[in-house]
Amino acid sequence: MNFLVAAALAVGALVVLPLVAHFLRRGRAAELPFPPAALVKATQTSTRRERHLEDRALFSLRALTIVGLAVLGATPLVRCSRLSLARGAGGSLAVAIVLDDSLSMRAAPKGKPSRFERARDAAARLLDSTREGDSVAILLAGAPARVALAATTDLALARRTLKELAPSDRATDLAGAVSLARSSFASGAGRERRLVVLSDFAAPAVPAGDPAPWVPLPALAERLPDCGIASAERRGTSVAVTLACTNAEAARGRTLELLAKGTRVAKLGLEARGGVASVSLAVPPSAASPLSLRLDGEDALTEDDTAPVAPDTVGLGVAVLADQTESGAVTGGAPLVEQVIGALERDVTLHPLTVVPDQASELEHDALVLLDDPAGLGPEAREALTTFVERGGLAAALVGPRAEARRIGATLEPFAFGTVRWQLAPAAHGANVASLGWLGAEARSLGELKPQGRTLLDAGHAPGTRVTATWSDGAPFIVDRELGRGLVTTITLPSSVEVSDFALRPGFVALIDHLLDTARRRRGLTTSVAGTTWVFGSERPVIVGPDGPLRLVESPDRGRTATPSLRGSYRLTTERGEEQRTVTLDPQELTLEPSPPPAGARNAGGAPAGQLLDVSAELAYALLALLALELLLRAVRVDARPGFR
Repeated sequence: MNFLVAAALAVGALVVLPLVAHFLRRGRAAELPFPPAALVKATQTSTRRERHLEDRALFSLRALTIVGLAVLGATPLVRCSRLSLARGAGGSLAVAIVLDDSLSMRAAPKGKPSRFERARDAAARLLDSTREGDSVAILLAGAPARVALAATTDLALARRTLKELAPSDRATDLAGAVSLARSSFASGAGRERRLVVLSDFAAPAVPAGDPAPWVPLPALAERLPDCGIASAERRGTSVAVTLACTNAEAARGRTLELLAKGTRVAKLGLEARGGVASVSLAVPPSAASPLSLRLDGEDALTEDDTAPVAPDTVGLGVAVLADQTESGAVTGGAPLVEQVIGALERDVTLHPLTVVPDQASELEHDALVLLDDPAGLGPEAREALTTFVERGGLAAALVGPRAEARRIGATLEPFAFGTVRWQLAPAAHGANVASLGWLGAEARSLGELKPQGRTLLDAGHAPGTRVTATWSDGAPFIVDRELGRGLVTTITLPSSVEVSDFALRPGFVALIDHLLDTARRRRGLTTSVAGTTWVFGSERPVIVGPDGPLRLVESPDRGRTATPSLRGSYRLTTERGEEQRTVTLDPQELTLEPSPPPAGARNAGGAPAGQLLDVSAELAYALLALLALELLLRAVRVDARPGFR
């Protein structure tokens, strides 16, 4: 408070002057004896009555009026710090608010609201500074980044949407959310752009771009201690646990407890160190399911201190059919496809095939069937493969020159319908990198392919077929087709190094990695990370999780999907019966600590810290209300007490 504000408020001190003057007049007059006065009836003079405070309520109203006038006079001089959006020439704004709803935003300093609550309150205050004509978009930074509200001028809808948002157990995808926010400005032509980021920045650096992000709450990046349980899985007579701690102090003196129906049956003291650690607890023979884990002690994030134990499962099953002589490396060893899968270091169980099974039951433990340059499939193999895919599997084929050498009665269905031709010395060299954006940065390496040949497909014969990548001349490179709950993928180039260096490029590794991820989602393994989308195709399961029923979403290319955002156990009921799935946490979300916001992010679109606070209108209305109340009170007093002046 500066001198001018104090001087203006000092006017309110005048309210005590009438009261002081009144009490100064209340001195008692000296009494002199006058015997004849006893013969006169005692009475109170008018002067004596005026020395009393007749109506305290009326005096209080008038005192409040004087105080209100003093505050009204001081208001134009008051400055306050509050979040608001700065305007250049007074025109409309296009505002994109990135709100981080990842697990780390649940952390709360002792005795204070969580990071998410503070961020959401800040977003609400920013919305209060918008006005008619402004457009608002709300993006969420929990992985994967999502659009909570597309750019709209309906400010009431923006406020309702913001109020309904809640934190999740997802990892952080801040870079993806910022990219979505910048793309949302395409609909705000002619408006000044403001990109607001409300996050703890416990994520890789935000990519540079226009507009620059404004970070109005840098205090969210305060480092807080946390130690949590990322995942837990039953493996025979023990439980394998993945722990993650921000630092050694967060783990010091804490104990991990194994609970069977809420009763502790085993415990393990934690080693005082930060990072990710894997530990194991023995399960007593008498322990009954369900099992769960609990960390004792306190930290800034309580939601990751408990976790259910997932049932004992096997890794992702992958069946591979590849010819050692054609698909192997020059230096020998397993086929290149199998070597790439092994190099990815995933929880994968490889099943090498010599022929495609004739019975679907032989593939029931697999989620992915990968055929490298198949020579055609017989009727029984086609039927088994189709059944496998319809049940939620992924079948992928790298089609090569053997496609033209298939035996009588064999076809490439369900991978290809109609004419399949191997073209030597194609005119087009390299894939269309723009069509492979879904593959990531590694897709650029596939733009330099110079194969000796390629497979030409007629992609329009089968229903539900879509071309997901093309060659540089527009011919299909990768084709997908939905089939029941599963997916069929056809790639028009084999892995053989005799044909091309396709299998030696980073793009090939990224493609195999993509197939494994897709197989996990399609098959719906019992354990997945929060934010992973489950794909059900045409099925309509009923899913119940920790916070109640999980909503299904209709996807035009994948059918019905569901995305659990909270860790815990989920029960699925389908036509085939019930199954249980467990959602875990990403360990990196627990160990990656907040980082300082980008340089210059504090002044990239917000109002200055010392902003004039204009509440003159509100105070004027309050003074008018006091005046009306005084008039009403005087009228009531006159009616009730005729002698009242």
